[in-house]
Order: sequence, then structure tokens, then C-alpha cells
Amino acid sequence: MPEAQKHTPRSILEKFYDAERIYMSAPADKRDFSGIAATLSPDYRLLQTPALPYAGEYIGPEGLERWAKAMADYFSVVDVKKPEIFESEGSNRIVVYSTVHFQVRATGEEVDYPFCQVVTVDLEKGVMTEMLPFYWDVAGVNRLLGYTPQN
Repeated sequence: MPEAQKHTPRSILEKFYDAERIYMSAPADKRDFSGIAATLSPDYRLLQTPALPYAGEYIGPEGLERWAKAMADYFSVVDVKKPEIFESEGSNRIVVYSTVHFQVRATGEEVDYPFCQVVTVDLEKGVMTEMLPFYWDVAGVNRLLGYTPQN
């Protein structure tokens, strides 16, 4: 009998979301990235839209930690809510449609936006290898943060 698979794309992503909530809510001097790092492959890749203040390509756990520090400086809450996860049996890729809840650290303002992510995982190792997020209202996020993109 074949051995049961111990990881699914969904289980890997949920572990990441749990660790991300803890990290983002912590004060700067108490942030521990190890929970998030445990969910990532060494060559993990995050690609953020160039229109945001935390734009860029972030490689590996170290890259994602740079991104997470920037996000946590902007937001005290980043919470992906009501994720609907679309997956095909046997695939290492999922699409997540959700609502992202932000609380701006500087002002306390809270917003919810539709949010989509394409996530690729390594099923054998139980880690994420890539994430590509799509924001509903990039201009709205920038307004909240007081950021004006440079053209």
C-alpha cells in the first residue's frame, strides 16, 4: 500500500498563515521569524508588485524576512481571512481567493480588500517554494500608507 502523503498545499499554506499572523502582530523588538522560516524552502521566491512600497523579488527565508520586516513596519495586522483554496488533486500549486485584513501601524486604520495568491509548494518537504500575490486595490493600500509610487 502506498504511503499516505503527509502534506497538502493547503496544510502548508495554513501553517504559513498562522506563523505570519503571530509575526505581524508582534512589536518590532519581539518579532521572531523562525515560525515563518520553517514554512519556506531555501530557494523560496516572493514577487510583490512594483507599485507598492514593499515591491520586489524576495528570495529564500532571508528575503522573505526582509519583506516581513517592511510589512510589519507598515501594518500591525496582516490577516488573510476566509481563504477559498482552489487546488487540483496531485498538484503542487494552489490559488487562494480571500479577504486580506490590514491594520496600519501608524494610524490604526483598518481595511479589508479582496486578495488572491498563487502558491507553489514542495509536497515532500512540506514547504512553500513560491508565492505570487495579487492585490485588489493597490492605490488604496498606498493611500493608507501615505506612499506615492515613483514612475
